[in-house]
Amino acid sequence: MNKKTLHILIVLLLTLVAVSTRTYWRGSVLEWMAAGVFIVMAGIPHGSLDHKLAQHRNKNLKLLFYILGYVAAAVFFLVVWLWFPGWAFLLFLLLTAWHFGETDIASLGFHKTSPVLVFVYGTALTSWLLLQEPATLLYWTGIITHNSKVALTAVQWITGIPVLIWFGIVAVIVIFNPNVTLFTWPQRLLFLLFLYLVSKTSLLIGFILYFSGWHSISAMLHVHHAVFSRSGFKTMLKQALPYTAAAVLFLFAIAWLSDGTWLSNHALPALFVLLSILTLPHMTEMHKLYMHPNPEGKS
Repeated sequence: MNKKTLHILIVLLLTLVAVSTRTYWRGSVLEWMAAGVFIVMAGIPHGSLDHKLAQHRNKNLKLLFYILGYVAAAVFFLVVWLWFPGWAFLLFLLLTAWHFGETDIASLGFHKTSPVLVFVYGTALTSWLLLQEPATLLYWTGIITHNSKVALTAVQWITGIPVLIWFGIVAVIVIFNPNVTLFTWPQRLLFLLFLYLVSKTSLLIGFILYFSGWHSISAMLHVHHAVFSRSGFKTMLKQALPYTAAAVLFLFAIAWLSDGTWLSNHALPALFVLLSILTLPHMTEMHKLYMHPNPEGKS
């Protein structure tokens, strides 16, 4: 059994457990605790090696200046959130769609990709993950964006599209992937089953299962191949640990310093915004990795 099949089976098993036990955790503190654990264990660590990608491309990189630039980009996006929450929310969704698309298209083994394919797949996938509970999404959009008209109007428009259409678009791209060597038929069917079952959990847990369980681990495997293929996975995790801790402390510091009522009154919006501010610099580094013709290193 190869690593990709094992990865799909693990996230599928976790999703089946979540679905079968949802009456016990849904809407309770357990849901929040599970989301937090998954984010700390995989979500944040998968972005903690961006400096290694940069150093791999540029051996003369000054780490201190890189970190300062990285933090500055995150702070800039936070300022955008504070001043223009509606537009920041929409920008974040577009960045998320592109980032998810790039990572999955690489994992699916496409030899030749186009920006259109990446964005269509990423948009359909992100819509599928977020539109399972339209009323809940609208509620949190209002809180996150301080009832921004532009954000609420956009979400209301997109919720009018039947959610299965988004899943259908994802399924068509997965099924008609011409590379049957890197992504076999059993893997495709199991992957689509996983994506379908996340919709039977909850908006929060479904998104976290994909984001932390599938996307983050896939991205780490890509980084491992690009930078740590000789030193091993354990070495990579050790390298990620201090920067993961620093990222967690940075998020706590921002949360403590931010006193906007829209940010501090609810845990989910705060978590959403604080994680999103790291998206811009992280997505930039991963995009540079995916510009390589084959991030997984296979032909």
